[in-house]
Amino acid sequence: MSSPSEWLTLVRWRNALLAGAGVFAGAWWSGGQVSVRVSAVILAAFALTAVANTTNDIADVSIDRLAHPRRPLASGAISAESARRFAVVCSVVAVGLAAVASWWLGVLTVGVVGIMWVYSSRLKPRGLPGNVAVALLGSLPFLYGAAAVDELAKGMLLVAVGTPLHFAREVAKDVEDAPADAATRRTLPVTRGRRTARAAVVAGVATYALVVALLTRAYPLFALLLVPTIFLAVLAVRRLYRDRVGTAALLKAAMVVAIAALVISAR
Repeated sequence: MSSPSEWLTLVRWRNALLAGAGVFAGAWWSGGQVSVRVSAVILAAFALTAVANTTNDIADVSIDRLAHPRRPLASGAISAESARRFAVVCSVVAVGLAAVASWWLGVLTVGVVGIMWVYSSRLKPRGLPGNVAVALLGSLPFLYGAAAVDELAKGMLLVAVGTPLHFAREVAKDVEDAPADAATRRTLPVTRGRRTARAAVVAGVATYALVVALLTRAYPLFALLLVPTIFLAVLAVRRLYRDRVGTAALLKAAMVVAIAALVISAR
């Protein structure tokens, strides 16, 4: 019988907390409040993270046996059928919780869930389209939080800030996983080589830095607090060019700092 810790590993509980924090930060920065609606959307973000990671691991069992053999499905600790049922339940829960905040967020979540279910089989094997999809989905918690306090425009702005950084992290992960992906996926480092993939990471980081610079006039404190995230991203790129592991981890750390910047600069 699988243990609770194995299920937490399956859903990547740290990523789930990060998604929930993104919703909270988006709501707090946009409207300065945390209501029942915001709480419902935070829980929806947890459920969506569970769907995304569970469906990904179901599709990637064979790859993970080489690249990540300790993951619950790859190791056999959790069966694929149990994981599939769990993902279905989480999908329904996510839609229901999002609808508590807003009917249109519920409709949006139906689309998000649909993309998550087809991502691993249709988008992820194609590489770059999958990277773009994950970058957008990874930035949606900010939009969800802002929408929960009726500040959709601010949420769109935060998506524009977060997407390039998420994109850079996704491509960096593909660079690290290229040896295991070579037989089954057409990722950027597999099809175009590490040099092109590195350039894509640089482009993502540069775009992120540009967006932060453009925020300076309207949101000076927020832009200032995001400066450390740019340094972290540059360090990640440096690590990537030196063929050292940990690039994706540094970019994830930049995301955590960015969420903290949102909370601190709320007004």
